[in-house]
Amino acid sequence: RVDTAYISTLATVAAAIVTCFDQEQSPAEREREVRQEVTRRIKQLGEQRKFKEAVQQLASLAALGVQPDTQAATALLAACTRSRDMKVAQSVFDQLFGDFLQPDEVTFAVMLRGYGSQSPPDWQKIDSVLTQMKMSYGLEPSAKSYNALLETCYKSNDSDRALDVIDRMANDGVEPDEFTYELVSRKRTWRSYLRKQFG
Repeated sequence: RVDTAYISTLATVAAAIVTCFDQEQSPAEREREVRQEVTRRIKQLGEQRKFKEAVQQLASLAALGVQPDTQAATALLAACTRSRDMKVAQSVFDQLFGDFLQPDEVTFAVMLRGYGSQSPPDWQKIDSVLTQMKMSYGLEPSAKSYNALLETCYKSNDSDRALDVIDRMANDGVEPDEFTYELVSRKRTWRSYLRKQFG
């Protein structure tokens, strides 16, 4: 839910967004560009850890009569996870995704990194996110998801779990990508194990 202190400013935010675009564009073109602009602003605010302002930006879409899309909602979710308050992030996910929007793998990678950024990483929640991704949304993890797990292992210096993640990749038939190789290059044992599993 958006704090009521921000609602009174939504019309101003909406008007500012509208002025960015050519009034002669078709409604569909304007909606697409408005979403892109709002998503860009949400990402900027997330990098500045200004979560409430990021919420305000997403809410401004409603003031314009424009429905948020998965990219805008995922940008807001990423802004939440930067604060490391995963209760808020999970609440945002539950409110925006499911009946309202369909999450994609990027959305789930944001959640995986968010729970991975806890101290210590919340591996129980990480497993729950992976299960939800598969069972509720029919999304199979690719290297993008496994890279998020390996990144958490690297940051928490958890080599045993990293090798387990590599095993899971191999068992699921998920080929490593360029970022996977970059991650494992930082640890000799990881690099050797990945080479052993994937040739």
